[in-house]
Amino acid sequence: MFLLGSLVLLVSVTQRCVSEASASQFTYVEGNVSCTIINLTSDSDTKDYAFLTNNTEELVFNKASIDVLDLTKPLATIAPWKILISHSNVTRIIFPAQMSPSVVHLLEMNVDDVNFDENISLQDLRADYTSLQVISPTVSKLHALDILWVTHSQLANFSFDVLENSSVSLLYLVSNKIESVTISPGVVCCQSLEEIFLSDNLLTTLDLGTVALMSKLKTLFLENNKLTDLYANVPSANQTQMLHPGMEDERERAEFCSWRQYYISQEQTEEELSTPSCTDYFATLLSLHLARNNIVHVNFSIFSLMNNLNSLDLSKNRLIDLIAPDDAVPIRLSELFVSNNNITEVYLKPFVSMKAIYLYDNNVKGLNMSSLPDDLDYLNLINNPLNCEALPHLNRRSAIPVLGPYTEC
Repeated sequence: MFLLGSLVLLVSVTQRCVSEASASQFTYVEGNVSCTIINLTSDSDTKDYAFLTNNTEELVFNKASIDVLDLTKPLATIAPWKILISHSNVTRIIFPAQMSPSVVHLLEMNVDDVNFDENISLQDLRADYTSLQVISPTVSKLHALDILWVTHSQLANFSFDVLENSSVSLLYLVSNKIESVTISPGVVCCQSLEEIFLSDNLLTTLDLGTVALMSKLKTLFLENNKLTDLYANVPSANQTQMLHPGMEDERERAEFCSWRQYYISQEQTEEELSTPSCTDYFATLLSLHLARNNIVHVNFSIFSLMNNLNSLDLSKNRLIDLIAPDDAVPIRLSELFVSNNNITEVYLKPFVSMKAIYLYDNNVKGLNMSSLPDDLDYLNLINNPLNCEALPHLNRRSAIPVLGPYTEC
């Protein structure tokens, strides 16, 4: 170790500096270059952050205690790719327009408000273990934002309105205190959104119609909430018109509708059918995860407009039956996970595309195979009070072999 003036040079090429005017300490690490400013307060004289160098790629504020943390001056001096603010007490953080970082991470800190200006660089915004109660509406100014991630914070409500014109593809709002998720009538948002994670919150009821117009959404995670009631109020066609960009007086229809009948007709004919001129509701939704909630009865018709849904997870709820209506089920659902419930009655024949049903750890005492889908390939009945040999295809004493799905019982 060599002492060079006020710098301590270590074998790891780490430089530790102390600002004489403010006694604010920062660390500069060569290689993966970073500068950490520790114990910044309102009284600290940063000398306009003149100590920052152009080599700084990661700017870190640690243990700051300041009313307003204005990043305008430091980000006018350097162009880091990442900003990390951790273990701090800050009332408000101001991010300037056209700043360079592509990643901003708030970690284990108290913060009331985060303010952004117009920006085309920030792609990844994260807040973990913070006191944030709302998502700032100024995130709408982040035109390149791809990931919006807030966990273990104080969010109580979330409105998709803040993402109306957003480019976000991943929304990760896990382990907060969210009790309601909404979208205003007429708002068409989230046209780039592919994944939504809302697990480990406090939702008790949910309108699945909230995500009906998100035309690229592939998966929705709602595990470990307190859900008891699900419904789907899908907007009507006249509610899904959007004002065409650059046109103030004319409206271009961007209507949504259900392609359900189109898909059904397609299966019944070999002729090529013309596709509907509208966008399908839930157009790309493939999987829905509802495990570990408090659902007692499931109304399968609320999923009937999800024409591409192929996986539904309702395990570890409080289900007592599985009764599917004959004319209103998702037509392409192929996997159903309903283990660890209290199911006694089963009627799932209307699911024409169903291939696998996971019914283990339930209370099924008897099962009529005619109540199951015709083309079922796999059935798991382990740990049910069921006489497995009562099932025709498992009865080894039967003189006439009976075909049936591969069954674990």
